[in-house]
Amino acid sequence: MFYDRDAASQILAMTRVTTLARLHAATTYLIQMHGFRFYYFSLRGQHALTGRDPVTLHNLPVNGRRPEMDREPDQDPLAHYAATRTLPMDWKQIMALPGYQHRGYLRVMAARAQHGLLSGCTVPLSQASGVLARLDLICDHDDEEADLCIRRYLPYASLLGQVLLDKTRGLTRQEDDDLMEPDGGTPLTQRERECLLWASEGKTNAEIGALLGISERTVVYHVHHACEKLHARNRQHAVTKAILSRKLFGPTSDSSRLVGNMV
Repeated sequence: MFYDRDAASQILAMTRVTTLARLHAATTYLIQMHGFRFYYFSLRGQHALTGRDPVTLHNLPVNGRRPEMDREPDQDPLAHYAATRTLPMDWKQIMALPGYQHRGYLRVMAARAQHGLLSGCTVPLSQASGVLARLDLICDHDDEEADLCIRRYLPYASLLGQVLLDKTRGLTRQEDDDLMEPDGGTPLTQRERECLLWASEGKTNAEIGALLGISERTVVYHVHHACEKLHARNRQHAVTKAILSRKLFGPTSDSSRLVGNMV
């Protein structure tokens, strides 16, 4: 997909993807190719389209407690910036703006840094008709190399964000009937969720078995039963349906609101 050397052409090539899972995979590959480690995309105000809010795509760290990226604007400097401004901006520049140095905002950014989200940029995408969307491109280091990475890609960040916004709207509408499970469906077991979570990170059955301390055959067993419960055609379909139906992380997880980490 990304044979073009021109950054804009690479982004526009993503308009050809046909599923949310492939959109996530393409975004992860693209941003890492340009020096970023993580991305976070959030689309809020889409109740009529999906019945849930927000819709998010991301590849944030999965080990330990997941960093919180979806807060209200009065609690989060990045959310506030995206809700009130239009230009993409480096996090350091955002935090230097008047009114962004108060203790609550500083604590939020410090907490993210503890999870390896050390520098990045925020791209406001939509503030019309009650819809609010943003894209964050994130580095896991804070040095001259990260600053250069952000400066180089910032001119293309808005184009990437608009492609994600348009594709997420269209693909969510297209896949809504197929992927959204009723809340009362058969719940996944903890082990089934763990297997699908690692599958969403691109791990093979053997790798998942090693991570969970179970045999590869047992991993296949759990994935098979998860597919049956989710009425999924295959493992990738099961991962996507589990994410969009909020079953991947379980009812008590802080991450149950997220739709990210799809393959």
